[in-house]
Amino acid sequence: MKTSLRVKLFRGPYLKSVNNSNQMGKPFSFLELDKQLSKIEGFEMGSVLETNEFSEVSEWISTGNYLLNAQLSGSLFGGIANNRSMGIAGDPQTGKSFLCLNITREAQKAGYDVIYCDTEGAIDRSTAKKFGIDTNRVRYQPIKTITDFKVFVANLVDKIKGYRKDGYEPKIMIVLDSLGMLTTDKESGDALKGKSAMDMGIRSKEMRSLFRVITLDLTGVKVPLVCTNHTTTGNIGGFMPTKEAAGGDGPIFSMSNVIMLSKAQLKEGDTKTGIIVTSTPKKARFTRPYAVKFHISFMNGMNPYVGLQDFVTWENCGIQRGKLEVDKKTGEMTFTAVVSSPRWAVAHLGKTVASTQLFTPEVFTEEVLRKLDTNVIQPYFKLPDLFDEKELEEFIEGDEENNDSQAQNTETDVKVTQENGQE
Repeated sequence: MKTSLRVKLFRGPYLKSVNNSNQMGKPFSFLELDKQLSKIEGFEMGSVLETNEFSEVSEWISTGNYLLNAQLSGSLFGGIANNRSMGIAGDPQTGKSFLCLNITREAQKAGYDVIYCDTEGAIDRSTAKKFGIDTNRVRYQPIKTITDFKVFVANLVDKIKGYRKDGYEPKIMIVLDSLGMLTTDKESGDALKGKSAMDMGIRSKEMRSLFRVITLDLTGVKVPLVCTNHTTTGNIGGFMPTKEAAGGDGPIFSMSNVIMLSKAQLKEGDTKTGIIVTSTPKKARFTRPYAVKFHISFMNGMNPYVGLQDFVTWENCGIQRGKLEVDKKTGEMTFTAVVSSPRWAVAHLGKTVASTQLFTPEVFTEEVLRKLDTNVIQPYFKLPDLFDEKELEEFIEGDEENNDSQAQNTETDVKVTQENGQE
């Protein structure tokens, strides 16, 4: 009831007085003001939001895994925004660098050249080629300190702006692997002097400064940044210790997506064959923060379709566990759901397949993926509208006739509330 009262108070005499003021004075044009503001040096990139393209996502770069794409963007065909930063944090051997190399390959497919900033000396040419990466379209850049990375990115942005002025449209992506290994100038200087003093928070401060400097500039030139990071144990001594990204919260505040990776063993019998990775959102600007799982095989890498089995149904995309009978004369199919069945009915194939045959492009065709994306994935992962416009209109129109009388009563109600000392 309190919320309803405030809405009606706002819609009552206040709005009427504003409207009367506008009618009495000269008509004001916000669009004209917008044009004048855009003529001020240094503020040319600003404009009415309806037409401004500065921070609009115009392209998505796949991660190489459909379900991870959905977690980050809300669609199987999404992934990483082409003008935002994202972080991948996790313990050792949870697939952080593995994902970066997959993303590098997928970015090249989308026409991007990649600058791979390595702070660990862990990436080499032969490794990159095993992931299907064109090493002639990757600049390998060793980076040691936070300052080095800040200076490098600032110069890169300046070069890209120069190319754009000359009519070129470079598509560049930066990978930083890893953020956690960047050192400070003080730490490097102390090492030369044989000192081992604590940094007293200097590293966290430099991290915050780094992202304050580079985040908006990278958005402006549409250069996506993918960072990996180590994790530390937080809330030590508390009831529930937690996993936190190293380096403070500065990077997290600046990034559009941050995912935390954890792992379990993938086995066939008693033999370890890979890891089951759980990706849990620490921050999600485009989607609901739902965790997803995917597999990384030691022999075959990452199957892009694993995980989709939890979302398929016969009604939504023509795939589900169960029996499938086909009338030989009419070709009519009759599907019977069986939750415990080891086989999956596939409508477009007109037959059932074993689980070992499920995660293939023959089963998950483009048409199947589109149906699954539209009917299930987007409604599940995408953020909803903050309000239903039709419902809001009905609310306003329904209260219009009562607005005047309730606005008059509001002044009395507020006065009584203040006299009683209530909030």
